[in-house]
This record gives sequence, C-alpha cells and structure tokens, in this order.
Amino acid sequence: MSTWMNRLFGNNVVKIEAPQDRSELKFVVLDDDGDFDSINVRFFNSDNSPITIDFSDLSIGMLYDPDTESMNLGEFEYVKSIENGFEIFGDFGIIWVYCDSSSPQL
Repeated sequence: MSTWMNRLFGNNVVKIEAPQDRSELKFVVLDDDGDFDSINVRFFNSDNSPITIDFSDLSIGMLYDPDTESMNLGEFEYVKSIENGFEIFGDFGIIWVYCDSSSPQL
C-alpha cells in the first residue's frame, strides 16, 4: 500500500466531491502535520470514463474535533481494493467506488 495513502488513515475529511459527470470521487483529507494542509484523495478511471459509486450507512455531517478545535466530516479510516474498484470506510460510512485508479495510488 502507498505510504501516502497509509499516512492519511485516521485523518479528518473536510470535503467530499463527486461531480455530475462522475469523472472522479474526491476526498479532501487534512494532513496530520497540524498546519491544516490538505491532500486530495481521488478515485477515477484512467481512460476518463465515468465511475460508479455505491454506499452503505452513509452519514455525512459536521463533527467537532476538540484536539484541533475545528469541524470536519469525520475520519478517513481505510481504503482497500475490491473487485473492480475500492472500498472507502470512514466516520461518514462505507463507499464503494468502481474504477481503476486512485491518487495517491493504493
């Protein structure tokens, strides 16, 4: 697994985007350095074809983090490869994205 992707597990998500054209699913995750820098985690098809997204127990809402005195969408817990895509798990629920690429690479 990518060191960059590993480094993000347990960090806070501040934005989730899925454009209408389904070109990607993007999570903006705070880097753990404490400077409120963020890293874009993207899931997409290398040929630019639309991705498919499915979810379970989705609950997106603002959470207060007393350590940083900030609001976020919860922790980015893990990402694992599944058949034809990726499973993304966090405080926001479980999201399955069917595509062939991630950045940072898994």
